[in-house]
Amino acid sequence: MKIESRRPINPFDFNEAVGAVFKTSDGKDYALRLWVWHSLAIFIVLIISLPLLVPYLGEYLEQAWEFNQQAFSGDPADVQGFMGVLVKMIPGYTVMLIGLLIAASIGEAAFYRKYLLGAEPAKVPLRFDRHLLRNAIIQLGFYSLYTVVYIGGALAIGLIGGFGTVINPVIGGILFVVGFIALFVGLIAYPIKFAPSSALSHFDDKAHILATRKVTKFRFWPLFGAYLVTYIGGYIAYYIIYIMIAIMITGDPNFMLTMSGLSSESPRIAFEAAGARLSNPLIMIMTVLGIAAISAAWSAWMLWIAGVSAYAVKWWASDDPTLAFE
Repeated sequence: MKIESRRPINPFDFNEAVGAVFKTSDGKDYALRLWVWHSLAIFIVLIISLPLLVPYLGEYLEQAWEFNQQAFSGDPADVQGFMGVLVKMIPGYTVMLIGLLIAASIGEAAFYRKYLLGAEPAKVPLRFDRHLLRNAIIQLGFYSLYTVVYIGGALAIGLIGGFGTVINPVIGGILFVVGFIALFVGLIAYPIKFAPSSALSHFDDKAHILATRKVTKFRFWPLFGAYLVTYIGGYIAYYIIYIMIAIMITGDPNFMLTMSGLSSESPRIAFEAAGARLSNPLIMIMTVLGIAAISAAWSAWMLWIAGVSAYAVKWWASDDPTLAFE
């Protein structure tokens, strides 16, 4: 298949874009089935990986809090202590990141197969196959390229702004401001242009990242609106659920504020107090159910966004002028 830019012929359907996850041939039945199994995959990853991180989280929170306190006060920061606890957490984080990458990819791959290719799965829609592997690689490439854009942009701002400051402080300040605005716009535009990479790769059965910009060309603003609704709306819903579960488990309404490091006391105190509550079987059951709820919310958020990506590819494909003669 030739991946080329096409001016839209068919109008943008906002309702289908934001509701694509419900628009497969099986509609809501498939969406519900995929959501349940995808949530279970995320839940399994969290149940396995969290016990590897929890023993070090209290120390990490305290070190991060002290590091920030020292930085704001101008005192020498304890970089060695902060890095030391990070090293301890590497195995747990590695397991979690790889597990979540696989869990996210397996759900997206199942949805793209159904929505874009019309594949009819069995009762369990998740598959460990080449589509999953390719989806995971595309996701790694997507976020790696995003990191390159971010770091490259920040370095460019520093170099250009610093050079301008040598010439004239006012010029340097203007260059810094303009540079940060440009970087901010670029970091917003990048996900819109390349977000459908995995969906396009499933549709064409080949790995695509950079070519995706041809699919989103001439379609940026409609897709921007759809992604904005699903990303921001999903984030708000997910975070509300997350906060409610955290308060329910810890019994502390200020728990999230303390964990953010904005409290006057070390977050380690609140974290260890919450850990002590887990000796209560009821609290332990509530914690497991809370992790399940967070997994379900996260799955719904990811699949909702994936629906926009799938629709973007479908919309682009429907504007192929050769289809009118087939």
